[in-house]
Parts: sequence; structure tokens; C-alpha cells
Amino acid sequence: MLTARESEGLIFIEAGEKLGAEDFDAFVPLFERIAQRTPGTVPMLIELKSDFSGWNIGGLWRDLKFDIRHKDQFGRIAIVGHKKWVEWGTKFSAPLFSGDMRYFDLKDIEKAEKWARTGWTEKNG
Repeated sequence: MLTARESEGLIFIEAGEKLGAEDFDAFVPLFERIAQRTPGTVPMLIELKSDFSGWNIGGLWRDLKFDIRHKDQFGRIAIVGHKKWVEWGTKFSAPLFSGDMRYFDLKDIEKAEKWARTGWTEKNG
């Protein structure tokens, strides 16, 4: 299950259970619409729910094709969730993106949103 929405140029994604190719049907047009109307790159906050269990083969293939096709359109990507998936996913996906990708614990979702929008962290602020 994947849900996506936009707020002021930031895409919020919630991913749960096992993702299949059909889960990208709503997300892809949303991303492409924002990428066309907004100059620069598109920031995202991805929340991996506690029941997230990865991708089936169709979902993985669709995700990889999308990532490669749009790699220069990604802005900062904040990934929020449980450590095991986030660490694995960040290491696996990082080479596909030109944008900056960071992990945040679920309790830090507000910090993750602020970083995705502005690049601000407590260290630089």
C-alpha cells in the first residue's frame, strides 16, 4: 500500500505492507505534475510504516525504472521509519538519486519535514 499527497511542493509518501507495481499508479502522475510546474528538484518525505515489508518483483522493477528516469528531478529525500528498512533502502537507493537522502527516526518526523523542505538541521541552525 502506497499513498501520496502534496503540500506546498513537498510530496508526502506513506508506504506499508508489500509494494507492487500498481502502488505507483497514483504517485507517478503526482510527482511528474509537480516536477513540471516547479523549477528545480522535488523534495519528498517517505514514511515507512511498521508493516512495510518491501516490494514484490513488479513493484521493485517499477520503482527502479521510475528512479532512473527521474533521478535528476529528486530533491532532498527524508526517509522516516524503522531502522532496518531505512538503512537497507537508503544504501540500496542512494546511487540512483542525485538529491540528498537522509534517515530520521519516526519520532523526528517534524525535523525530517523541515530538512526535506529547507535543508535545515539542528547542527546548522
